[in-house]
Amino acid sequence: MMSATDVLDAHPKVTVLTVDFFDTMVTRRVAQPTHVFAVIEEELVSQHGSRWRGVAVERVHAEHRARVAAAATDALRDITIDEIADQLAELMKLNQAERDLFVRSEKATEIALAQPVPAGAAMVNEALSRGIRVLIVSDNYMPTSHLVAMAHAAGYGWVTDDDVLVSCEHGGFKHNGVLWNVALGVAGVPASQILHIGDDHEADQVQPSKLGIATHIDTRMRRSHRDMRNTSPDVLPLSLIEATQRDAMYDSNWDVAHALGDGLVGMVVAAQIADVKNVLRQRDLAGIHFAARDGWLAHQVWNKLRESDVSLPEASYTAFSRSVIWRASLTELTPANVGRFIGDDEELTVARLERRVGCSLSSLYRPDELIDAQASRAVLLENDREVVAAAQQLRQRVLGYFEKQGLLKPGHHVVVDLGWTGSTIADMADLITDTTNGATTIEARLTGMYWDAIPNRMRVSMHGYAMSEFESLDNNLRLLGVIKLLEALVTAPHGSVVDFADAAQDFQPMLVETQPELSAYEQLIGKVGQSAITSALALLQGTHASGVTAEDITGTELWAAIMQVGHTPRPEEVEALRIVRHVTSIDHEGEGTPLVAAAPASPKSFRQEQLPGLYDELIHGHWMQGSLRSWWSADGTRWIADEIGNIWPSTKVQWVPAP
Repeated sequence: MMSATDVLDAHPKVTVLTVDFFDTMVTRRVAQPTHVFAVIEEELVSQHGSRWRGVAVERVHAEHRARVAAAATDALRDITIDEIADQLAELMKLNQAERDLFVRSEKATEIALAQPVPAGAAMVNEALSRGIRVLIVSDNYMPTSHLVAMAHAAGYGWVTDDDVLVSCEHGGFKHNGVLWNVALGVAGVPASQILHIGDDHEADQVQPSKLGIATHIDTRMRRSHRDMRNTSPDVLPLSLIEATQRDAMYDSNWDVAHALGDGLVGMVVAAQIADVKNVLRQRDLAGIHFAARDGWLAHQVWNKLRESDVSLPEASYTAFSRSVIWRASLTELTPANVGRFIGDDEELTVARLERRVGCSLSSLYRPDELIDAQASRAVLLENDREVVAAAQQLRQRVLGYFEKQGLLKPGHHVVVDLGWTGSTIADMADLITDTTNGATTIEARLTGMYWDAIPNRMRVSMHGYAMSEFESLDNNLRLLGVIKLLEALVTAPHGSVVDFADAAQDFQPMLVETQPELSAYEQLIGKVGQSAITSALALLQGTHASGVTAEDITGTELWAAIMQVGHTPRPEEVEALRIVRHVTSIDHEGEGTPLVAAAPASPKSFRQEQLPGLYDELIHGHWMQGSLRSWWSADGTRWIADEIGNIWPSTKVQWVPAP
C-alpha cells in the first residue's frame, strides 16, 4: 500500500482532505461493527439480568426496521440512533428508561472500543502537517457529538463539531450522493482540490468521483468482517482474536492459514485440553488418550504444557479408525453388514478389496479388474470365512496395540476426538471392556455430536463440548455441514491407520498416505496446524495477544467460532480451502472428494427436483457453506445457492437465532 506521504504527494493541488470515519479513521477492538452490540449485551445482562439476553441480534433487526420505515416516506435520508432505539423498544417491549439505558450503553461502548486505523491516522496527520484541512464525512446514524467523542477516544483530539458531516444530520448519504453535495459546499473549494479516503466502493469512490473528487480506497479494516447479522456475546472470543489478526496483519497480505489456525482451530485445540483438565479436576483417570488424527494438535500442546506443569499426567496419542475398529469387531459377515465395507457407488478391484479386508480373496475376476459395489460385496460374501478370520487376527493386533497404549489398564479412561456420532469409540469401548471383563471404562470427550450419537450413548459415556445431539434440528444440520471442514483443519501430518503390525513389530500402526492429503498439508493445512498449536498454548497460558483465555471458550463460544468460520466463511477462506480433498473411503485410498464442491456443470438446465439430491451430496460429502458461498459468488449458480437456502433454512447465513 502507498504511504500517506506518497498518496498526498500524488495530489499536490489538494487543499481539503475528506475522510470516511468508520474503518478508515476509527475502528473498534472487535472484528466487525455489529459485535459492538454483543459487548453491550454481555454488559447489560451482567448488570441488569436476563431481560437483555438477545438484545444484540434484536439491535440488528431494529436498525433494519427503522431503515424500512424511513424509506417509506423519504428514500434519501438516513436514520438516527433514536429511531433505532424506538424500534428496539417495540421489539423487546422496553420501557422508556430501558430504551434510554440502551442508547447510553451503545454510545459508551462505541467510545470504549474505539481505536485509530493506522493508515487513516497517518493520512490525517500528514495532511494536517501540510496545512490541509481535514473534514470527516460519514454515513452513520450517530450524531456529530458522538463521532467527536469517538475521535477523541481514538487519539484525534483536534476534532470538533465543525469538522464532521454525518448523514443522519444532513438529509442523505454518501451512498446516494446527497452528503457529497453537502460536503462540497462545506469544503468551499473546487472538487479538484479535494481528496477523499475511504473503504467503500460506492460511497467513497463512485459517488465522489461523479463530482470530480479524487479518491483513495483502503479496505484492509474490512478483512475481519463476516455476516453482520450474527452477533451475540458468544461470538466475542473469536471476534477479539480476529480483530487482533486484522491489526497484526494490517501492513501485510492476509495470511489465511495463520488466521484459521490462530482463530478457530486454536480455540478447538484449547477447548480439547481445557475439557480434559476439567475432567481431571473431578475424578481420577487411568489414562488420557488423544485420538489420531483429530487429537494430534492437542497432544502436541499437552506435551508442551507438561514441560512446565508436572501435575499433568502423560497422555497417549492413539491410532484408531472407523474401518479398523469395525473390522476388529466383526464376528460374522452377512448380506446385512457387508455394505459397511463398500460404498454404494464404489468401483473396486479385487486387489483393493484384499487390502481393505486384510486377506486373499478367491474370485473369478482379474485382480486389477474394476467391479461395481454389488459384485464386490458378492466377492466378500463368497469369502466370508477368510474375511472373518482376518478380522479376528486384526482384533488381536488391535488389542495388543491398545495394551501397549495403556488402554487396557483398569480404571476410567478418556478418549479425546472431534466426534461426531461416537460409534467408533463405542465399538472400541466394547472391545476393551470385553477384554478386561469390565475393569476398564471408556469416556468419549468430543468437540461435537449430532443426532446419530443417540444410540451410542447406551454403549459408552460421551460428552459434546460445543454441540450435542440434543440441540436444535437446525444446529444438528449445521454441524453436519461443517464436519468435513473441521476434519480437514484439525488433523495430523500423517495418514490414517488401516492396520497394525504383529507383536514382533510392537503392534506399530500401519498408516496410509494419500497424495491429495499430503499436498494440502504441505500447502496449507500444516501451516494452519502450527499456528493452532501456538495459539492454543497462548490461550491456555493466558498470553494470547487478543486477551482471550481458555476460560473464555465455553461450549457455546466454541460453537459460535465454528459457525462464524464454518457457516459464514470469508471469500479468501473458501478460495484457500479449494485445494483440500477429503478422503473418506474405508481403506483411505483414492483421490477423495473436494472440500468445496464444484457447481452443477449446466446450471441453466439444472432442475428444481434435483435440489434434494444435491443438498444430500453437499451435507454428507462436502463443506456445505464453503460450497454454497462459492456458488453464490458466481452469477450462473447464485440461484441454486439461494434456492437451497429457501428450501432448507438451516443453510441460510444467519445462525444466531432471534430471541
